Amino acid sequence: MYYDKKKYEQLIMNSPLFSIDRETEYTAFKRESYRMVENLYCYLLSINEKDYEPYGCEITETATRCINNFSPDKGVFLHYFNAAWKQEYSHIVGVKAQDDKYRGIKVTEADRRAVRKYTRLAEQLGSNISSAELYERLSEAMELPPERIIELEKLGGTTVGGDTCISDEGDAQSIWDQIPADEDISMRFESEEEIESVLDRIEDAFCSLQARQKPIVSDLITIRICELLTGRMTERFSFISESVMEMWIESGRLPTQREIAEKFGRNEASISRTIKDFIGKIRETD
Repeated sequence: MYYDKKKYEQLIMNSPLFSIDRETEYTAFKRESYRMVENLYCYLLSINEKDYEPYGCEITETATRCINNFSPDKGVFLHYFNAAWKQEYSHIVGVKAQDDKYRGIKVTEADRRAVRKYTRLAEQLGSNISSAELYERLSEAMELPPERIIELEKLGGTTVGGDTCISDEGDAQSIWDQIPADEDISMRFESEEEIESVLDRIEDAFCSLQARQKPIVSDLITIRICELLTGRMTERFSFISESVMEMWIESGRLPTQREIAEKFGRNEASISRTIKDFIGKIRETD
């Protein structure tokens, strides 16, 4: 089916929805809300019908949530929705990648959380201890029997997790060693457990900074990992820049490195060194 993008953009932009008082004109507001959800759905299909059509329920939920949470001070509604859908779709893709990783094995959400916790703790304990000692310490830390720890190891062993990757020669390497300071980090990760491990690593490095360093690093790192973030994550991590996320949600764009340099009265070369040094700190936590 053909969906006319310009048509749906106009219907969304010219909708009377947000000029209706949802308290005193409840029926009219609900009617226009349903119409807006339908237009947003068709708008997304006009952009990418093949990839987005299977997620009608998720689109509807995201659209409804945006309608309920939107206020004029958040900018243009369509930009606000686009940013929200981009985050939601990124989360969907991450979950799908994780499902693909398990190769058809039915894995409960509790198991997924347990595997993520196992992976994070195993990384913290390091590789300089025996398997027996690792199982014993993980068993104690997670309050699980050793047999369960072994099950989690097998379940999580289908890929190398965290911020480790496999080189062309088959060696395990830190992915931070391969990322130039000006690259969008978000493109390097696919599964949810990889994302959470990376964000934890960034948080640890960020907390070690001096207070005067944190604002600029917060902006610089947020523009590089913005597409990884969901609403749940933004509440967990102190390194995430509220001003950058606000711009992203309201306008669908991110500040450039030059704009950040101007904001803090620095030149671009200086802030390039700053983010390079920070990524070096992240590597030090390996």
